[in-house]
Amino acid sequence: MNLWKKNYLLPALLILAGFTISCGEMNKANRLVEGGNAAAKEGEKFAEEAMSKIDELEGNLNDFPSNREQLKGAAQETLATLDKSIVKLREASAKFSEGSAAKIDAPLKEYLSLKSQEFSKHAEHMETWKEIPNAILDTSIEDRPALNAKFAQLKERLEQLHQDWTDLGARAEKIKEENKNKFQNGN
Repeated sequence: MNLWKKNYLLPALLILAGFTISCGEMNKANRLVEGGNAAAKEGEKFAEEAMSKIDELEGNLNDFPSNREQLKGAAQETLATLDKSIVKLREASAKFSEGSAAKIDAPLKEYLSLKSQEFSKHAEHMETWKEIPNAILDTSIEDRPALNAKFAQLKERLEQLHQDWTDLGARAEKIKEENKNKFQNGN
């Protein structure tokens, strides 16, 4: 092979190798995003179920604390459902975080990083919701006014956490909107 062909073949092979690596990284990131989206969807399903259970619990507090024993099963079920949501949201966060570590374009990295933060904050939000059924089960809370005071304390924290995770999601969606050409498959 003459020198002229070697001078063009080597850069072409390097470009091809770089393209193959970047496609591999993008495929890896896409698989992680798909897994993250599936986990997030499942986590949100559990979150909705838990919110329904919390509403039901709150609707049955008229006779609190005398009906604490009757509420125990529902409170424990609610905690279990919240835990399922938290596990799935943390799984989604981890997958998006891992995807953001791939060698991909900066806007995609930033998007995946924000999605990871969003699901982490959403998991923290769901973790805080656990304080409601826990307060119902807490025998040191001896009357309805004490329970209401506990709930009032939680309300502000819950609202702030909700705002935090929705803001992170909005920032991610803005990046996606501004970089439509870089996003494929509805990620």
